[in-house]
Amino acid sequence: MALMQVLKTFYNDQQMTDTNSLVNALMDRPAEISPIITHLAGREDKKFPLTFLTEGVGNTKSIDRFEYEYRVKTHEINVRPVIASSGTGAGGSVFTVTFPDKWFVFPYTLVSQSGILARIMNEPVADGNGWKYTLRLVSPDASALSAGAGGDLADGALWGQLYANVGIDFSRGNASNWTAPGLVRSKIGTIRKSYHFSGNAKDYVAQFELPLKDGSKTKLWMDYEEYRHMLKFKEECEMYYWYGQKTHDASGTTTMLDENGQPVVSGPGLLEQVINKDTYSTLTTNKIEEVVGDLFYGMTDATDKQITLYTGTGGAREFDRALKSYYGANAFLQTADAKFITGTGRNLGLTGYFTSYDHVDGHRVNVVKVPMFDHGPVAQASKKHPSSGLPMESYRMVFVDQSAYDGENNVQMINKAKREMLRWCVAGSVVPRGFTESSTRASDIDGASVHMLKTAGILLRRFDTSLDLQCVAS
Repeated sequence: MALMQVLKTFYNDQQMTDTNSLVNALMDRPAEISPIITHLAGREDKKFPLTFLTEGVGNTKSIDRFEYEYRVKTHEINVRPVIASSGTGAGGSVFTVTFPDKWFVFPYTLVSQSGILARIMNEPVADGNGWKYTLRLVSPDASALSAGAGGDLADGALWGQLYANVGIDFSRGNASNWTAPGLVRSKIGTIRKSYHFSGNAKDYVAQFELPLKDGSKTKLWMDYEEYRHMLKFKEECEMYYWYGQKTHDASGTTTMLDENGQPVVSGPGLLEQVINKDTYSTLTTNKIEEVVGDLFYGMTDATDKQITLYTGTGGAREFDRALKSYYGANAFLQTADAKFITGTGRNLGLTGYFTSYDHVDGHRVNVVKVPMFDHGPVAQASKKHPSSGLPMESYRMVFVDQSAYDGENNVQMINKAKREMLRWCVAGSVVPRGFTESSTRASDIDGASVHMLKTAGILLRRFDTSLDLQCVAS
């Protein structure tokens, strides 16, 4: 996307007609203009990185309802625990093992937790507790299996399915395992912001330079006060995307009603959708390796793997300190080049801060600062870190899987069609510039008010490959 600029200037009625206002552009094309403004404001202010990395880069969808559903395919588990057993398999004799379901297929070969292979000899039979399988050890030299503690036949011992080996002639076809993705249903919510001003309107405006599809550019304008309120509204939207909690129960029923008796529908924020939670006191590279390695072990079907670490100033310091400690303790990583020192003689400077990490499994973690974790309402209300005095929220680290699955981005913004960004005014003694008669409402007040509304929510498709890591230092 081409570079966009916002310039502050004074209103000129010869250059800035109502038809050339950003207000009218948003009313006519909210789905197209809103992401452009997000991209612009995201570059300018950087107060809402989650909005910028979804709507601002095109990872968004518009739907016709307030409710949406999607399919989730989690990591397939191909092992089953032993419930009961009979026999040991000694001397090539058959033995039985009961598993909780009929996942294993006749005549596949199974593998025990110690690596012993056994072939399924008959179709399994339901026995009330599960499914009883008749097995025979593949190797004629294999020793008898044990049902004692830690043995392959002990309760809870895991077995896995390998391949189907059959006879030379007249073999019959078998079957294949298949699992369907789970169905997840969620909702999006509506948030609003309004502001009022007196009849003494100002002439200060903001001028936007936006790219067109043909490669050219156009200039649109809006009142500068409105631009500042728009940034504040997007900041409030960002808080909703992070900290929002759903107001509906498991059946989809919303019990919260507003003063008009209407249901207050809110979807879950990103933090509520992340099911993996953990804590730390002081971050180390071992912790990073364990977190990233264990968490993203199931990302086998991901393409364009991307992991973003959203954190505040405290978390960014912890991340940099952990990697520098690891760097300083391992001589094989150090070079003769001045990676962290700039200048010469008496004019030296210390620089070089780690903002990314490449894991041995092939995942790269990129650090993105979230100013809200430092200065937002949650940060201001949270306890202070015992060493730095920064809010504990500033040390929060949210590892978000932003890879693609089946051609779909893992993190998306879902909007209500035609409500991606609504703006209108209630005109009194004055009418805010840029608003035509069709977008105004009447009032007898000596002033006017402007209203903004957005119906949207954040979608985390794979909620089992992200992590909310919070600091508990004391």
